[in-house]
Amino acid sequence: MRIALIIALAGMAALALFLLPPIAQDTAYHNFADQRTFWGTPNFWNVMSNLPFLLVAIWGLRALRSQSAFEQNWERIAYGLLLTGVAFVAFGSAYYHFSPNDSTLFWDRLPMTIAFMSLLASTIGERISMRAGPFLLSPLIAIGAASVLYWRLSGDVKPYIVVQFLPMVALPLMVILLPPRYTGTGGILGMIGFYTLAKILELFDRPIGATFPTGGHPWKHIAGALAILCYVNTVARRRNVDEEVPTRPQALVVPGS
Repeated sequence: MRIALIIALAGMAALALFLLPPIAQDTAYHNFADQRTFWGTPNFWNVMSNLPFLLVAIWGLRALRSQSAFEQNWERIAYGLLLTGVAFVAFGSAYYHFSPNDSTLFWDRLPMTIAFMSLLASTIGERISMRAGPFLLSPLIAIGAASVLYWRLSGDVKPYIVVQFLPMVALPLMVILLPPRYTGTGGILGMIGFYTLAKILELFDRPIGATFPTGGHPWKHIAGALAILCYVNTVARRRNVDEEVPTRPQALVVPGS
């Protein structure tokens, strides 16, 4: 029943692609609250606040050496792809914010789809089926990249919206409804919480800018990087739940008894 709910969610996303009318990219999206220039860099804080993504991606490399973090090699590959996507988000998003327009936004969104879909495939493997995860990894990444390419060619951002928001809904449902394969569910919930905060800060960029000069968008980048930090720290420390042996007090042995 719980897995059927996840499948139904994917079906609803597919229906949305067919039934909803095309959605054009809102040109006002590029009009961020903070457009100040410092040291010759336009939109300075929106550009520089992407550095934490690169730092977190580098920090996350340590998990690749863990012997307990990955049961199967495909999980290590998916995790490496996620780190690659996050690292390129730092450069792509900085490039976009240096000169915000639809052309540069493409390079911001493309690496994000790699990170989103790698994480989705990993979670499907962990929570639903270790056979489904590797089977879906490449198709999901291809679908994510295709959604961004389709937007640039057609002007319709709808597929990208589905690609972005499907993991936002599916991941919490899988974490809440399905049993974990690994320890560290608290860190996954932390990731979900910080990413939710990031989307709120993005949505309220200009209202925040009315009282705070940087607006909300640079802090969206910080919250997004903290979300990934929660995940990479969880992966580095996790182990299979079946290996967790509860600690019990040893019975007192009285000599001569």
